[in-house]
Order: sequence, then C-alpha cells, then structure tokens
Amino acid sequence: MILFQILILVLLVFICYQDLLYRAVYWWCFPILAILMVVLKYRLSGIQQTLTDAGYGLLFLTAQLFVLSIYFSARHKKIINITDNYLGWGDVLFLIAIPFYLSPVNYVLFYIVSLILVLLYAITTAKITTNNKHIPLAGLQAALLGIAMIIDYLNPQLALYDDGWLYFLIN
Repeated sequence: MILFQILILVLLVFICYQDLLYRAVYWWCFPILAILMVVLKYRLSGIQQTLTDAGYGLLFLTAQLFVLSIYFSARHKKIINITDNYLGWGDVLFLIAIPFYLSPVNYVLFYIVSLILVLLYAITTAKITTNNKHIPLAGLQAALLGIAMIIDYLNPQLALYDDGWLYFLIN
C-alpha cells in the first residue's frame, strides 16, 4: 500500500511542477493518477465503496461544471464552454481523478478549501507579477492533495478515503 501512496505523491509532485512551470500538464498523468487512486482505495475499502464514493464525487463535479456553464452563459448572453477560457482541461481531469480516492465529504471539503487557497495564491501573485494570468489550479490542488495525503499517512485517525473521522468529530 505504501508503494501506491508513494507513486501517487510522485505523480502529484510531477503535476504540480508541470503546471507551475508550463501552465500545462500531460493529459496521461490524470488517468494514471485515477488508476493509482482506484487501486489504493480498493485495497483500503473495497470496490463497492470505491465506485460509490467516486460516483458521488463525479456527480458533485458535474453539477458544479453545469452551474458554472449556466452562469457564464447567462453572463455573456451566449453559450459558453468553460474549458475554452475559464477552466483548463487539466483542471477538469484532475478533479475527475481525485474522487476515486477521496470520500464524498472529503472531496467536497478538499474542493472548497483548495479553491479558496488557490484564490488566495492567485490574488497574492497577481500583485507581485503580471506576466501570466493563468492560474495553475491543477498543480496547486495537486500540491495540496499531496500535503493532505502526507498528513493522512502521519495521522492514522484521519482517513481521506473515509468520512468516519468527520462523523467522529461531529459526535
């Protein structure tokens, strides 16, 4: 299991490096990431839980992308494909890959917290430099997921693949 975690971390570092440096990531990184995450989660919680959690995460992402498309289409008074100017395909592919490991609640929490942190990064760097207006969303989210996975590994009570720690925290 540790081998899969290391491979995922190496791939997350590679995605982060590529996106920060080139503002683009090789597309093949994301299917490999998804496969590694499926295998890791399968070994931790079984195939039924893996597919169920991935389904919920992908449903949430689809709803988000649909709402964004409707919003930008209404704003511009024409049909807008958000992957043309607003969201890169690497960003979408990364968000498709990670629900194969994260539980539904952890996916939504990661999604929201990472978007807030990336927004803060974008605001900060916009004041420093004006040479590139593209935000390396997938790369920064990959870095944040890598950090979260390291924390998860060091703290066995926290399990990104299971919502149990949140239910324990609430009760």
